[in-house]
Amino acid sequence: MDAATQRAMAGFGAAAPDGPAGLAVRGYLAEQSRAFLTHSALPVQQAAAVRLRAACRRVGSALAACRDLVDPAWADELGAELEATARVLAAERDADAVRPRLLAPLDRWIAEGRYPDGGAARTRTLLTRMLDRERSAAHGAATAALVGPGFHALADRMATLARDVPLTPAAERACEDVLPEIAGAAYDAWHRLAEHLPEPLTAEDAEGDARWLAAVGAAEAALHTTELCRPAGAVIGGHDPAALITRLTLAAGALSEQRDAVLAADCVHRAADTPRIAATTGYVLGRLHEEQRLAVLRARSSAMLLD
Repeated sequence: MDAATQRAMAGFGAAAPDGPAGLAVRGYLAEQSRAFLTHSALPVQQAAAVRLRAACRRVGSALAACRDLVDPAWADELGAELEATARVLAAERDADAVRPRLLAPLDRWIAEGRYPDGGAARTRTLLTRMLDRERSAAHGAATAALVGPGFHALADRMATLARDVPLTPAAERACEDVLPEIAGAAYDAWHRLAEHLPEPLTAEDAEGDARWLAAVGAAEAALHTTELCRPAGAVIGGHDPAALITRLTLAAGALSEQRDAVLAADCVHRAADTPRIAATTGYVLGRLHEEQRLAVLRARSSAMLLD
C-alpha cells in the first residue's frame, strides 16, 4: 500500500463529526480498495471471489450514495465496472451456495434409507451433474474476467482510488452536516421497499420472488452506506449508527438466506424438467423443492421482523 493510501486509511479512522465529509468518503473507499486489491491478487478461489465481490459492492454503494460529494460521471463509470465484475463473481458464489443446500438433505436421506428404491441416490446423481456443470461454467467465466485486460485496468484504478477520488466542493462540509442525511436516505430507500414487499405466506410466484431478491441489494446498500457514515457520530433515521449496522447486517443476512433458498428451489425446478426422469426421482425433487421454499418462508419472515 502506498503512502497516499495509508494516509487515506488513517483519515477514515480519524474522521471527526466536524471534519470534512470528503475525508470519510476517501478513507472508506481506500479501505475497500485495499480489500479489493488483496483478494484480486489471490488465486481465483471461492473465498477470495466472495470477498472481492463484497469489496466491489461496497465501493459501488458508496459511489451511488455520495453522488453529491464525488464527480458523478467518474462515479458512474467506475460503479458500472464494479457492478459488472460483481455480477460475474456472483454466479460462482451462487452455484457454491446452492450445492450444500441440495446435496446435504439427499445425503441424509440416503443414510437414513428413506427412499430404499434408490430415488434419493438417483436424484443426487442428477443434481450433482447439473451443479458441477453450472459451477464449472460460472468458474470459467469468473476466471476469464479476472485475468482479462478489463479487470487489470480496473485493478489499476482501484490501486490509486484513495488519492484519485475527484471530490466536489460539497465534500468540504462537515461529516455531521452531510453523512447522516446520506445514510438516512439509503435507510429510507430500504425501509420503503421492505414495507411494500409481498407477505412471506403468499403463494410463490416469479414477481414476488423478484421483489424479494431486489430487497437484498437495497439492504446491503443501506448497510454499506451506514458503514461509510460512521464518522458522523450522529443518529441516522432515529437509530444509533452501531445499532443500525447490527440490524442491517442481520436483515441482509436473512435476505441472503432467502435468495440462496430461491436459487436452490429454481435449480430443483430445472432438474425436474429433465426428460424421462423416474417417478421416484421426481418425487424426491418435489420434496427438495418443498424444503427450499419453506426455507424461503422462514428467512423472509425473519427479515420482516428486523425491518
